[in-house]
Amino acid sequence: MKLFEYEAKTIMGNVGIPVPSGKIIKIAEEVFNLKLNYPVVIKCQVQTGGRGKAGGVKFANNLLEAYEIAKNLLQLKIKDCKTYRLLIEPKTEIEQELYVAITLDRTRKCHILLGSSEGGIEIESSAEVKIIPVEGEYKPYLGRRLASNMGLTGTKLNLVSDVINKLYYLYESHDLELAEINPLVFTKDGNIVALDGKMTVNDDAIDRQPFFEGWEVNHLTDVSERELRAKIAGLNLVELSGKIGIICNGAGLTMATMDIVKNYGGEPANFLDVGGGADKSKVIRALKLVADNPSVKVILVNILGGITACDEVAKALKEFAIENSDRKVVVRLLGNNQEKGLEIMKGTGIKSIDDLNEAVKEAVALGAKV
Repeated sequence: MKLFEYEAKTIMGNVGIPVPSGKIIKIAEEVFNLKLNYPVVIKCQVQTGGRGKAGGVKFANNLLEAYEIAKNLLQLKIKDCKTYRLLIEPKTEIEQELYVAITLDRTRKCHILLGSSEGGIEIESSAEVKIIPVEGEYKPYLGRRLASNMGLTGTKLNLVSDVINKLYYLYESHDLELAEINPLVFTKDGNIVALDGKMTVNDDAIDRQPFFEGWEVNHLTDVSERELRAKIAGLNLVELSGKIGIICNGAGLTMATMDIVKNYGGEPANFLDVGGGADKSKVIRALKLVADNPSVKVILVNILGGITACDEVAKALKEFAIENSDRKVVVRLLGNNQEKGLEIMKGTGIKSIDDLNEAVKEAVALGAKV
């Protein structure tokens, strides 16, 4: 999960990393209610790079300028990402820009600190970036070593190493995959400020991070309504343009099933993976989400029962068939509690076919008739 800049700055501020005092707005007219000291910078909050080049960062010298800029920026798309929020901060008088970041280096098989005495666009790919591997437990002297390698001395070295150490604490304690400040600046009055922040949370760790509970929904800004509903329901759904709705357990099985559908001349309407151990209620949610798509003419369910029990899937299918008797459903159930599942589905009108190729052929044929 990628965080917006204002969220990353909020987290940094919580541990004492200096950040500008900012305001978030969603409607341009909100600027009239803010007490701002001009000039200000107004920045699109989008989860993609290249914001500055795309015109997503503007300066305003007064209230009316701020209003006009806000109106325009809220209409701006950057790399297909729509702008839903703007961050407004005081303009900073910069003496020097720096770059610091922390991430995982899979080649070195350890976390690394990165830093440069220059900040700015695409600096992370510069040969001037210094790297300090974190081999084992993190120690504060590593932050000082990076600051020193960046060419800093005296007070500047102390200030930057303190920021690096606090950033590493956030990186570790919040299960981040990336924690970056670009630029970290020294102002003309001698202060250090994180002017921009980028953070990515490990998706697999969100459940053990109560701090981020409920955050995911606000970060799904470029998905369809059904994809958003699926995410909230704990399902992995990607909508496509075909007629055959596909429900499987496991990403690999889902992809393979989609390939077979295309091989027999059909077009998948979606990718939907209910995951391992899906119970009746989860399968019901999946069926309803797929059926809710008006493009879907046939639902193809392909479940290999391991952790997932076929009788749980069958219970969901039976309930769905009773409520949606007009829906064409083709099912292939194999594995754990398969016989129980087939017994449960008797009399529902659902076509159950053990052979996957035959099941796909049937689904494609039914879809072609509609």
